[in-house]
Amino acid sequence: MHDFTAPTPIADLWKSARTILADALGAFGGPQQIQRTLDRIARGVIRRQLKALEVLVMKLLLIEAAKLPAVAKRAHAAPNGQGRSAHAADPARPETWRVCFQLQIPPEPNDATGPRIRGFGPSRFIRAVVVDAKTFAKLACLATMRASTTNEERDSAAAARLARRFEALRRVFANPAPRARRLKHKLIALKQRAVAAARRIAAHKPPHRQLDPVLLDRTRYAAEHASPAFNTG
Repeated sequence: MHDFTAPTPIADLWKSARTILADALGAFGGPQQIQRTLDRIARGVIRRQLKALEVLVMKLLLIEAAKLPAVAKRAHAAPNGQGRSAHAADPARPETWRVCFQLQIPPEPNDATGPRIRGFGPSRFIRAVVVDAKTFAKLACLATMRASTTNEERDSAAAARLARRFEALRRVFANPAPRARRLKHKLIALKQRAVAAARRIAAHKPPHRQLDPVLLDRTRYAAEHASPAFNTG
């Protein structure tokens, strides 16, 4: 493992990022209002900003993880929500929701060196597909269930998922240390592939024009410098 010091003080990066989060939550009305956003265009705006903040916070967590000491044996971690007694979630109080921030490591790029095989679609000579009675009944049941779900119900479910993601993100900003430790464990578990995975986090681009470019450049630069700290060799 390597000693690491961020080129830009991590406290300054967190401060700027928290300002963006606060502005977004203020504009969208917070998770409790997001869960009532049934308009698809409005949800698209929320989703792009949310994705940008998730990409940004992964870089910040990577920088925090690089500063942590060598990992010891991992203790069993309580699920997010974390040690609190079970209680019913209150839709008007996001702090009562059961949410979990997903540590998304960008996947390894596909190997494009192999031969390219062009797909020509299904054969024009295929006229029908024979389906047995059991499969037909299952497909009919799924179609009935989908038809019984109204557009409003689907929009409501999509809005609720966005609201939970925003609440999970808010909690990471409020207390990043547990997720930074978990990210370090996750990367170190990759062994020889850890540095490459860390570099993918550092290089991952948010949706276009959703973040302050100066903050994004400084955070990405610091995250790139953090990547060698995960060298297990």
